Amino acid sequence: MATSELESLSSSMYNSDTFSSHHSDTFWDIGNYKNVARRVDDTARLCDDLSKLISERAHIERRYAYKLNEWSRRWGEMIKKGSEYGTMKETWHASLVEATRTAEVHSKMSNQLSEYVVEDVKDWKRNRFHKDILSWKETKKVEVAFAKAQKPWAVLYGRVQRAKKAYYNTSKNYFSLCRRIDEFESTVGYSLAKVQKEKEKVLRVEGHLHRAQIKYKSRLDDLHNYQEQYVIDMTREYDSWQEMERERIAYFTQIYEHYARSLDITQFKNLDSIYGEFERVIKRTSPLDDLTWFSQHHGKDMPRSFPQYEEYAGNSNEGVQMLDKRVPSQMSGSDQAYFKDPATSFGGSSYPPHMDIDINLSARLNPNPLSHQYDIPDPPDTETDLPELPGLDEADDWLPAARPKEIGTPHLYTSTKMKALYDFEAEEDDDLPFAAGDIVTVFAE
Repeated sequence: MATSELESLSSSMYNSDTFSSHHSDTFWDIGNYKNVARRVDDTARLCDDLSKLISERAHIERRYAYKLNEWSRRWGEMIKKGSEYGTMKETWHASLVEATRTAEVHSKMSNQLSEYVVEDVKDWKRNRFHKDILSWKETKKVEVAFAKAQKPWAVLYGRVQRAKKAYYNTSKNYFSLCRRIDEFESTVGYSLAKVQKEKEKVLRVEGHLHRAQIKYKSRLDDLHNYQEQYVIDMTREYDSWQEMERERIAYFTQIYEHYARSLDITQFKNLDSIYGEFERVIKRTSPLDDLTWFSQHHGKDMPRSFPQYEEYAGNSNEGVQMLDKRVPSQMSGSDQAYFKDPATSFGGSSYPPHMDIDINLSARLNPNPLSHQYDIPDPPDTETDLPELPGLDEADDWLPAARPKEIGTPHLYTSTKMKALYDFEAEEDDDLPFAAGDIVTVFAE
């Protein structure tokens, strides 16, 4: 073979296009169907993500409803104890009613999302995916189906690669021998025998090269002849799993439509009534009514109870009245009531409230009730024989028990012990001063 022919063949065999391996990353390459199989795992994972997304939104709605109810309860107690009144207080309360009813709406939204939408997604996933040891059974099913469709092609492709490798290796050896012969012939004083021997090797390798080339082309023809069937088988399997993905996308679309309807607050028919009633209460707020109410209960329109002249009721409580020299305007309401009607005031008692009367006190101190009565003995026959009381004269005031009203007629006097609740200083000459806690004996006929 001439040197020029060898160089031409060498340039054609060793260019980058001829010796570059077929490296690509397409679906039709051996093993690249795993990207499709991985989509099955992604679908299962997307179901979990969608369930989580909707569950979190349901939790937000549930928490919002809880916060509204808590806010309404807390402010309800504050308004109840606050100073607001009248129709404006009703408006405050209406804002809390609106919050409570709105909370019911959002609680229903949360229940719809949790009980229907989320559970629907979980059921859909359970019906279409079945757990295996390390992955989903559907994932393995996809891999087995594509591997079966790709196996004949993979066998032919492997034969082509081996024939190609053998052909390239033989070509490399052949051109190496050709270059050696050229080097020997260009050397001065080269050995003809050695050159002849190298040429014989080239002839043998050239035969191997020719057979390797024929085999390589034959294997490649076989691969090309099966290419159409390979495309049909792979397309069939791909379309079947593409249909599964189409169903997944269509189902997710339905779920999002259901999700949107659950969040549509206008679906609740009582929504208009919530805010309609709220607005009606606001419009019923009347400053005039509120001011009138306040005047009637706390202001100038309250009933007037000014002091009026009252006739003296008698001397049955003369001894008690002597203990309290305050004027009615200085007394509390219960004390004033005593002065109005001593016989019926203070629950039927004729004693004012500042006198803490212990009815049983006299009985404990004097078991004999007659001990409270003072029997005045009959007077002597002559007036000059009347006994004189030391320290007293006829002009002085002295205890009624010490001197009867009429000589010769005995009188009985009763006494009641009362406890003073506050100090009292004498304002008049005939007043009896006492201190808080003193026990005062009051005598009466």
